[in-house]
Amino acid sequence: MAAARPVLYHLGVLLFLAMAASGAAAFGLPRGVSPAYCANEFLQYQGISQNEKAAIHLGNTKSCIAGYGGRLDPYTAYQLCIPSWVAFTHNGTLVGEAAINHAAVSPGTAVSGFKRLLGIRQRMDYLICQIQLFVRRIYNEMVKREAKLVPYQFTEQLGRCGIQMETEEGHVMNFLPERVAGILIAELKKMAEARLGREIESALVTVPGHLNGAQRSSFRREAARLHGGFGVAKVVDEQIAAAAAYRLYEKRGDGKVVLVFHLGGRTSHATKFRFKDGTGRLLEERHDAYLGGDDFTDRVVDYFVELIKEKHHRDIRGDEGALKKLRAHCERTKKLLSDREGVLMNIGPVLGEGADIYEELTRAKFEELNRDLMERALEIVDTVVMGGAPTSQTQSRKDAIDEVILVGGSVRIPMVGQLLEDYFNGRGLIRDEDAVIRGAALLSRPESARYVDECYNGGVSGPLWLAK
Repeated sequence: MAAARPVLYHLGVLLFLAMAASGAAAFGLPRGVSPAYCANEFLQYQGISQNEKAAIHLGNTKSCIAGYGGRLDPYTAYQLCIPSWVAFTHNGTLVGEAAINHAAVSPGTAVSGFKRLLGIRQRMDYLICQIQLFVRRIYNEMVKREAKLVPYQFTEQLGRCGIQMETEEGHVMNFLPERVAGILIAELKKMAEARLGREIESALVTVPGHLNGAQRSSFRREAARLHGGFGVAKVVDEQIAAAAAYRLYEKRGDGKVVLVFHLGGRTSHATKFRFKDGTGRLLEERHDAYLGGDDFTDRVVDYFVELIKEKHHRDIRGDEGALKKLRAHCERTKKLLSDREGVLMNIGPVLGEGADIYEELTRAKFEELNRDLMERALEIVDTVVMGGAPTSQTQSRKDAIDEVILVGGSVRIPMVGQLLEDYFNGRGLIRDEDAVIRGAALLSRPESARYVDECYNGGVSGPLWLAK
């Protein structure tokens, strides 16, 4: 191990130099691009009719497409969503609910939660991947946890981190996560075109704020264009899209500090930024790839496994079929508890009994089981709000936040909202599960398109808008 340390040190130095050479970035977009590049990017997108554009948001739990237009009214908004699942079969690919159903029969052929894998890119990012695989294999329990969550292997493909899967016929498939994203995008495109009765040529795709310029370019080019079937694709940060849902990119939001906290099915992300002339300027951000609604569900599953063992003298820990049924029941119960104080859950089918057997889960018990996870989510927000400032500045830092927007399916959990409201001393917070896709749809319109990409004039004088 001692001999490996100098190697890791030199690899780390090379990695740092490569990152420094690429220049700083604002919301992950590269500085130093030419005005001609900016003009071409903007004009290419602006030249397409509003009715031929759509916005797409891929989540770990569900993915959506939204936009404007209809057979009779071009100003009518639409939004279509599917579960973020893709299954590979001998007859082709299955998407959404069909993929979930197939996964119940053949779990090793289905992919979900792939969003965490997006972004590891070529050149020096290959080095990042190798360092992570080498170091994490020894030190980081996250890799062991990820391996337990997914039925496939992680591989190096074309200098990037990819997925290796074995089909039902025993064939080995190797592909990048961008392909999975592209399959979802293509399915959403087909659904929207069927609804609208016309072709959609371009897409505005939301991306996590922590992706850098190369990662965004890869996602836009490969997922949205190559695999997704869009002729033109642009990207916008998820948190900017969430703020756009409330038109904070317009003059009324100028100078405001916005905090967007995303708590989804598998990941969480907090970002603090300020709008200036319609441009989001990053202040602080933190991302946790392993905290989301699935973790809350896991706690409920564990609770019922122990309860069944204690009260019904059955240990289902090794029964994969029973665990899948139990997890499905627990997921539904979790969602119902957002509006109820308690839910009776029928565990008869889990035990394979013909008779109904009910056990209750109260909201208070759910909160007890998950309190530490919800407090961990609050810590992410606190880290971003404080930005390293001393505790003596706590109140002033909180007061400096003008708008707080909570997005993602897990923000519907009452205790999550209550903890954050208490943290901000009872002030009103915006809770909007679908803010990202609705905001992206607004930004796909011609009058808003100039806020999609930031182009920098040499990385010195600030953003250069080419159309106002």
